[in-house]
Amino acid sequence: MNRTILFFALITITFRLTAQTYKEGNIYYDKNKWVEFIPGNMPLVISVPHGGLINLTDVPDRTCPDAITVIDTHTQDLAKAIDSVFRRDYHFHPSIILCNLRRLKVDMNREIELGTCGNELMRTPWMQWHDWVDTALAMAVKQYGQSAYIDLHAQGHPEQRLELGYLLTPKELEESSKGDNDTAYTYKASIKNLIAANKGKLTLKELLTGPNAFGTWMVESGFPSVPSKQDPYAFSNQKYFNGGYNTARYARYPNVFGWQIETNSKGVRDTPEAYYRFAEAFVKNIMRYIATYTSIDVKKIGK
Repeated sequence: MNRTILFFALITITFRLTAQTYKEGNIYYDKNKWVEFIPGNMPLVISVPHGGLINLTDVPDRTCPDAITVIDTHTQDLAKAIDSVFRRDYHFHPSIILCNLRRLKVDMNREIELGTCGNELMRTPWMQWHDWVDTALAMAVKQYGQSAYIDLHAQGHPEQRLELGYLLTPKELEESSKGDNDTAYTYKASIKNLIAANKGKLTLKELLTGPNAFGTWMVESGFPSVPSKQDPYAFSNQKYFNGGYNTARYARYPNVFGWQIETNSKGVRDTPEAYYRFAEAFVKNIMRYIATYTSIDVKKIGK
């Protein structure tokens, strides 16, 4: 079954079985409170896979090849700040899915075998977390026709800037920003559905490094970002995350677009005041993005 058929099958199943179960604004947990789902009422889904702090001493640590176990500190705080700003300023809010377990035990941004390192007990929260992301996107697409998706992370690189991961390498970003014809990479990008929906009126270059790119707006709001007009690509001696399993899986669902955000520490995650400054900039710019590039009537969001 291909991804398009699978997604629409999921929508049908989701609304047959769960439409009456999830109420906007409530908080839902699995039985152990390892996974958390806050349904929203707007076309935005935010997942936070690596911010959990629960350490299960009776569960073996993930030590399989290629396992990464570092915690993305304060990313749950950022997501909750975003939720608060949306509620305060717009009286609606995104769906948020959190993993409360340490990445040492399960990684929600890897396929299930690597994410669990083969531990059968951890397969259950892994599947529940992804089921709730699926559900949130299905709900948003059903109501609004389109949805944005953001996978929220933290990075510890020397460069204090947001790394926006569109599934393109630094070299591909460089070629896109310098070239006149960037269609060669559109098919790979996590915003390809948005470009397709605009039927030739948008280009990848415009959305990555143009004057009205999300990264450009974040820089203008006080948060250095790559890619952006001001900082179009990471240099060869700089580290950069271009998006992982979740972005590749969810931002390419039909009528879904999005990217991974790797947040730096200074001025973003280092103080509670910083959480809210970042949240205010993010909320302003993602709303502007939805209003500018989608067919969604922002005046009807949350109604």
